[in-house]
This record gives sequence, C-alpha cells and structure tokens, in this order.
Amino acid sequence: MQFEADYYDGISPRAKRVLVTIEADRFLFTVSMSNTDGTQTNKPLDFLISDCHVQARLGSGKRLIDLPDDSRLETDFKELESCLPTKPANTFWQFVHYAETHKSIILIAFIGIALASWLLLQHGVPAIAKYAALATPVNVEKDLGKQTLDALDNEKLGYFEATKLPVAKQEEIQAALEAMCAKTGTCPAYLLNFRKSPEIGANAFALPGGYMVITDELIVLAKNNDEIVAVLAHELGHVKGRHALRQTLQGTVSGLIIIAITGDVSAIASGLPALMMNMSYTRELETEADNYALQSLNAACIPAKSFATLLMRLEASHGGGDKSMPEMLSSHPDTKARIVPFLQDRSHCT
Repeated sequence: MQFEADYYDGISPRAKRVLVTIEADRFLFTVSMSNTDGTQTNKPLDFLISDCHVQARLGSGKRLIDLPDDSRLETDFKELESCLPTKPANTFWQFVHYAETHKSIILIAFIGIALASWLLLQHGVPAIAKYAALATPVNVEKDLGKQTLDALDNEKLGYFEATKLPVAKQEEIQAALEAMCAKTGTCPAYLLNFRKSPEIGANAFALPGGYMVITDELIVLAKNNDEIVAVLAHELGHVKGRHALRQTLQGTVSGLIIIAITGDVSAIASGLPALMMNMSYTRELETEADNYALQSLNAACIPAKSFATLLMRLEASHGGGDKSMPEMLSSHPDTKARIVPFLQDRSHCT
C-alpha cells in the first residue's frame, strides 16, 4: 500500500513531497537531498511503524505521523488506519473522532459549554470569590485598598480633588460615626476619607481594607449628620462583609474565564481603579449592607428613615437613571423597594 505525504525533516520548514510505501511493519520512502556540490541524491528512509507515533484523527484534518528521528509526515490519506498493522482499538479516540465528525454532537457540546460557563459565572465564581476573600489576609486587603485609593487620587484620572470641607465639619462627621460605632460595638476597622469629586458627584463607597470615601457633594446634599451617618453605616456593612474585595476577585476571575473562553484580553483591560468606580454590588451584598445599616441605626438610636430620605434625594439629584449613578443606586435592588424597611421601622430607643 502506498500514499503521498509531505515530509518535514525537523530542520527546514519546507516540506518535500514523498511517496510512502507500507510494507509489512515499516514505512519506506525516498527523500531527495541536496549535496554540498549542488547535486541531488535520493536517500531511502526506513522506519518501523511501531517506533512511529500516528496521531489520532482530528476531524477532516491531515493525518500526522511523528517519526523517531523527530521528522514528520503529513498526509491527506483517509484510509491510513486500515493499512497499518492491526492493534487494539483505542475506544476513547474512536469516540473523539466520532464526536468531531457529527454536527449534532458538536452542537450539543457547544450548548453544554455555554450552559456550564453561565452556571460557573453566575454561581460558581461568586462562591469562589466569597471564600477567597475570607481567606485573604487583612494586611493584603489593606494594601489593595490603599493602592486603589492612591490610584483614584491621581490627578490624571480626574476622579478626586482635595476636600473643601472645613476641618471642623470633618471632625463633626467623624465624631458622629464614632459615636454610632461605640453604641453598636459591631463596626469593623475603617478609615474615612473626604474627597471632592465634580466627576462622580454625590457619592460614598467602600474600597478593600476598610477605606471609605465620602464626597463633599454628598455631604452638601444631606440635611443633617444623621443622614450622613446612615449612609456611612451602609458602607460599613460593605466593609464588614469584605464586599469590595469579593467583587474585585469576582470580576477578576470572571474576566479570566471569559479570556479562557474567548481569547479576548481586552475583557478585563480597564484596570482596578476603573473597576472599582464602575462596580455594582449584587442584590445579595446590597441587602446585607442595608440590613447591617438598619441594625446599626436602631442600636444607636438614629432614625432609620434618615437613610431612606437621603437615598431618595440622591436618586432625584441624579435624574433617577443617569449613567453616572452612585454605587448605592447603581446596584440591582430597586431604590423604592430598598427603603421600605427603613421607612417602616418602628424601633424606639429608651
């Protein structure tokens, strides 16, 4: 039995067309070789088939035969298997070839991969991010938060300017928040940062490691310190649950999965500062932070409606649906639904 093939000697990228003869248990063919004097010589080659690696069929692609001297044969000969010495069939590769040559199986596999990827991104990645965040050392999380805040403070990004809030007002807000924490006894470690931001406007958010930022614009929007503390209590809920780290890890892992599937590196090329500024918490994490805020306000005898009134005023100031909506409004839960527990709260302090 004979078949034509392209022969690659493992040195030159150029192929040589050869006629391969299968004789008993051997591959026999002749290759034209160039001599130093410019003449051509035909060199016979002889390989035991058992010493060669005949690669498995891959759809309708060329068959590859790796020879023991690191050279290779490539052929379009479809009946190669039937010409080789009989050996036990490899069931796995038979199945692979069958799957590759039947469109229905390819379609089912594609749907299965798409479904598995969706389930992984929807449920698997959040679970992984949650436990990864819990396992991350506190000092590592603080370093991440500090680096992120430093990046956001970079003038080239244009997110923040130095606060214009009087020092006395800053100290007043700090004292009010500390008073709430003293009464609740449940506040996590935090560092409150005041910034002015014409770019993002009235906003407050938590970075990894307990770094919290509140803008001058939000403080101006608030009617009193109770409203400011109520918003900061919500952010403390994010700090306590390490939500910023969880969302960062989740976004990174999701991006890596998307890259693995699509090969598109641009999917996560925006960088951490942009990720943090555009991040929206899930319904679960927002609800968790809201519940923490409500419990803290009750424990500190601060009217729960303070959070609701400022949230509604904040939404109105952003037109109810602007693309620059602050973190507390850009998440999945509907604002009106979120504030119901705060408006209906009837806790009384003695």
